Amino acid sequence: MKKIIVYLLAMMMTLSVGAKQKQIPVNKMDWWQEAKFGLFVHWGPYCLYGGVYNGYQQRRGGAEWIMNRCKIPVMEYRAKASTFNPVGFSADSLVLMAKRAGMKYVVFTSKHHDGFAMFKSNASHFNIVDYTPYKKDIVDMVAQACRKYGMKIGFYYSHAQDWNNPGGSTARKVMNEGWDNPDSTRVNQFTEANHGAWDYIQLERSFEDYIHQVSIPQIKELLNRYKDMAVLWFDTPTRMTDALAKEIQDLLIDYPQIITNDRLKRPNFPGDYKTPEGKVPNPDDVKGVYWETCMNIGSSWGYKSWENRWKSSEDIIRTLLMCAARGGNLLLNVGPDGNGQVPQEAQQCLKTVGEWLKENGEVVYGTQRSLLYPSWGECIRKDNKNTTLLYLCVYDWPSDQKLVLEKSLSVKQAKMLHGNTKLKVTTSAKGTIVNVPKVHDNQFVHIVELTLKKKLPAVKLQTNSDRFFSIVDEE
Repeated sequence: MKKIIVYLLAMMMTLSVGAKQKQIPVNKMDWWQEAKFGLFVHWGPYCLYGGVYNGYQQRRGGAEWIMNRCKIPVMEYRAKASTFNPVGFSADSLVLMAKRAGMKYVVFTSKHHDGFAMFKSNASHFNIVDYTPYKKDIVDMVAQACRKYGMKIGFYYSHAQDWNNPGGSTARKVMNEGWDNPDSTRVNQFTEANHGAWDYIQLERSFEDYIHQVSIPQIKELLNRYKDMAVLWFDTPTRMTDALAKEIQDLLIDYPQIITNDRLKRPNFPGDYKTPEGKVPNPDDVKGVYWETCMNIGSSWGYKSWENRWKSSEDIIRTLLMCAARGGNLLLNVGPDGNGQVPQEAQQCLKTVGEWLKENGEVVYGTQRSLLYPSWGECIRKDNKNTTLLYLCVYDWPSDQKLVLEKSLSVKQAKMLHGNTKLKVTTSAKGTIVNVPKVHDNQFVHIVELTLKKKLPAVKLQTNSDRFFSIVDEE
């Protein structure tokens, strides 16, 4: 009898705890908002071309678009893909590179528009395991490495465009965006008449059949295999209908933890966050919404053998600070080469960014938009239990030693973040003035920390706004 009573009490406590837990709203966006910085990886057999076809450098767009822009025939591209054997790839090295750079999550390209799956798929033989001598499931290797090193895992999946599996959509690009093909006029006429397709193989199945026979089954494969998936990143919803988008969206009902972006079908399938591309948006354009800038560390998403426009570590840090000040994340892309190696220029840049974040990460992680946009730099907000901190990231140090914020704030304490030098603050109806010392070093940014006397009002965000940003490669 005593054992029964103890058991019943334990059950009542469990139910009570469960009831309390259900009453507490869990926001799946919380970890993502705190993370601020992630690694995007564009990788597939397009890297074997390196942005060069028939001796011509691809004229426009990222090198991952080479099949479309250069109108490579399906069988020719498949033959090239069948040689893909990245024996130098290490998932551990890739994920550790991201972790040491201060990144908190990885979004890996499981299938790009060329239709090649970087995972074993029963829906299409055109995948890394079945179609190449490599025979290993790279998506699974990356997922395991993310778990091993405590990184959130996300997958990019091109759900509508597919240039190899028949029926997939093909965004139309004119021939002169690729190479100097002497047959350009005929090719352009064919693509205009066939929704962008340039090969009869691409027309062997309807788009709707493609969604039901390849896209949805492959998304199901990823969902079933990776219960800990945190992000599902769709792209270029060319030819998507509301009905087909609804079918894909319904797949996620049993996976409430997964965050999705706004590219499933626009504008009425808004996802959880907005995806400005290649630049940080104006504050008014992301007012009240979750957002993430995706950006290249060079000029191409996929590996480009002739890349010469690498961003510096200072460029990346400035972009990250701007994203944080405006309440967004930065998803920074690298494109490994045919052997699975991230170019050294990108590796060195990320290493330097990581060293800076190791010392200054409190200015980025767990922060939110401040709604203050000074001319001399960025103002980033972080809330503690009872107060708000403002990090003033100053690029243009004031020659008169007066740092002006055009908002009247009740400041409890002001100091230089490094060195703890206390600073004097004066406040008037016109704003807040921080009296700062002269600086004599060559740091590109100096940081002042303001502790306010009370917490600022909360900034409310929504996940279902119908506003969106253009997708660069669809233009």
